[in-house]
Amino acid sequence: MTQAPRTVTGDQDAARDHARLQALFQGMLDPVVTIDSRGKVLQAGDSVRDVFGYEPEELVGQNIRVLMPEPTRSEHDGYLENYRRTGATGILGRTREFGVLKKDGTSLVCELSVSRVDVPGDPEPLFVGSFRDITRRKRAEDGLAVSDQRFHAIFDQEFQLVALLDPEGVVLDVNQSALHLLHAPRETVIGRLFWKTAWWNYSAADRQRIEEGVHAAAQGEFVRFEIDVPTAKGLRSYDFSLKPIRDAEGRVTMLLPEGRDITLLKRVQLRETAMLKAMAAIGESASVLAHEIKNPLTAVNLALRAVADSLGEDQRSVVEELSGRLQKLERTMRRTLSFAKPLDLELASVDPAVLLSGVEELLHEQLEASGVRIVADVQPGVGLVVADPALLEDVLTNLVRNATEAYGEAGGEIRLCAEVRDERSLALCVEDDGPGIPEHLRRDLFQPFVTGRAEGSGLGLAIVRKIVEAHGGRIQVSDRPAGGTVFEIELPRVLCRPGGMESVEELS
Repeated sequence: MTQAPRTVTGDQDAARDHARLQALFQGMLDPVVTIDSRGKVLQAGDSVRDVFGYEPEELVGQNIRVLMPEPTRSEHDGYLENYRRTGATGILGRTREFGVLKKDGTSLVCELSVSRVDVPGDPEPLFVGSFRDITRRKRAEDGLAVSDQRFHAIFDQEFQLVALLDPEGVVLDVNQSALHLLHAPRETVIGRLFWKTAWWNYSAADRQRIEEGVHAAAQGEFVRFEIDVPTAKGLRSYDFSLKPIRDAEGRVTMLLPEGRDITLLKRVQLRETAMLKAMAAIGESASVLAHEIKNPLTAVNLALRAVADSLGEDQRSVVEELSGRLQKLERTMRRTLSFAKPLDLELASVDPAVLLSGVEELLHEQLEASGVRIVADVQPGVGLVVADPALLEDVLTNLVRNATEAYGEAGGEIRLCAEVRDERSLALCVEDDGPGIPEHLRRDLFQPFVTGRAEGSGLGLAIVRKIVEAHGGRIQVSDRPAGGTVFEIELPRVLCRPGGMESVEELS
């Protein structure tokens, strides 16, 4: 007997569909919850366990507001009541950020999407809520926002002109200093090719120069040149550069153009060049002058002395005074010539202890006759300095002699010291307990022909500063707390020369 084909009943079909839907519901990676129109949880997917800390069966039967922090928790029932009454809602069919309270009391931020489901035969609808945890993303976005604020706080307050370009030369951002120069809002330059912005409208040649610089920087080249830009305040000089910015793989992803206003620096350099030319001319003139009148001065001086021997006491004093003035004139000429000539440093490794000892020995008789005592104080381990030993000795000798003359007949103590400033520099000090330097001389103390003594030439300290600066150092003067004056000379232990770096190690 043939058996009839087996068929699946409608109930079995429905059961299978339900099982499939239930499996799909429970398999969702994001938490999914269904509620009725009064907020009661009807179903909860398994993901609520991992994200919210609740077992699905714990949420079923509870009001959905258990997942809400205040004040949303207290207001939610009112929202549902208003929806049942008016049908008005602002949440259905859209995604919005929503704060969720986990079982352990901590909170997280989710993107919540709510949809309405009308079940055939049921008088009231169901609502399905899908939650996506975006807490980490929000933290990253907030951190990025703070970072962006910090970047623009620095970027916009930067004194020099700065912009950001993509590798094609399109302006991505620009700081306030650059916009101030342009007198234009940001939106007029963002998105435009850098060389086609209003900064370069004044010159087709400069516009082409900038374009070529952008293309070179996009290929990884660092570009730098000086450029003159007409502004409302007149022609300004800028040190302009284009720096390629690379990613981790070494690809150029952005370009950083910068403009540093060097107008004042250029003016100072021009004045300095003019002064150096003038000093060179003085040097040449002084050389000629010294050659022309040195011998006549010497002859006149000898003749005056010969005449003085045959004169009476009164006449002799007049002639001797005249002879002294001629000698002073000759010394002034020699010092002027020395100041005008460029220095040719003969570098060697100099031991500060030996240097100070040599100065003390050289001036011993003069100091003893003046009632001045000298004390040398060398810091242990001070090491060596690269310098011209003869010129450094001249510097210290000049300062000690000045201090000795300032004492007059009173006498006193002069302290010479050498101490380490850091690994690259040391200081030499000449400190006295004399009367100090008058305030009105302080500002121009190191300028040529400035002196506080009637018999002084005013070139001694100018020569001292010239020698110190030729060594890459600096000299400054200050008051000694207990009275007196301190001259401090700071010298680099490594000296930069045109041929390269010369250091103690290379010379020793």
